[in-house]
Amino acid sequence: MFEKLLSVVNEGRMSDIITVIDSSPDHRKYIGKMLLLHSNGHMEGELDEAAAGKIAETVRAMAWTKPVTFTVSDTAGGHYRLFWDRVESEARAIVLGGGHISQPLVQMLSMLDFNVTVIDDRPEFANPSRFPGARLVICDNFQKALAGLKIDAATSVMIVTRGHRYDLECLRATVNSKAFYLGMIGSQRRVREVLSLIEGEGVSKELLQRLRSPVGLDIKAQTPAEIAVSIVAELIMTYRGGGSGRPLSRKKGE
Repeated sequence: MFEKLLSVVNEGRMSDIITVIDSSPDHRKYIGKMLLLHSNGHMEGELDEAAAGKIAETVRAMAWTKPVTFTVSDTAGGHYRLFWDRVESEARAIVLGGGHISQPLVQMLSMLDFNVTVIDDRPEFANPSRFPGARLVICDNFQKALAGLKIDAATSVMIVTRGHRYDLECLRATVNSKAFYLGMIGSQRRVREVLSLIEGEGVSKELLQRLRSPVGLDIKAQTPAEIAVSIVAELIMTYRGGGSGRPLSRKKGE
């Protein structure tokens, strides 16, 4: 399990770690055993399937941010005393385009503790004074700048450029990456045109299915800040490995 934990860290993923620290007599053999719940919904560990499922269900219903101990009971009257913690690499976000939507988008991402990089090929837009929340602002050709950045499973990429040509350039450079989130802004028509062009270059439809475009959740956003909220909401839902995007008030009693 420690090799798997190391893999999580090295690959920039996020996983919940649950360790059995005590139990009823019938489950003593599991003391010290671990269960990993990955952000993509997968789980692996050293517990039997029924116990792992019950523990995973309990953990996913919580919103813990600090290590905790908790107890899960089984249908036979036994129980597990468990310790929960999380392994999480620093979340990174790459915003491609320095326009009017990118400004509130970067501000929100910074508030959420993302390490944000902004790229634009225009000096007046790739200006650190426009993006005080960004860790890095790069003024360069998109493809060249992206080639020098690490894009792993802890990285999200948002394509918010000024036109088809630049969307296509950015998509070429990122569609094969390990980014956990890849989104591209644009109208339905603009998105169709860009996808048609890149498919014509030999990129498969299966690979393009990972692209979230038009980007964001449907909240009838109109202003740049509202559009940024929509994008960030979808990004967080993906990052946390769950959520429906539905109003919480609609989930009562489910």
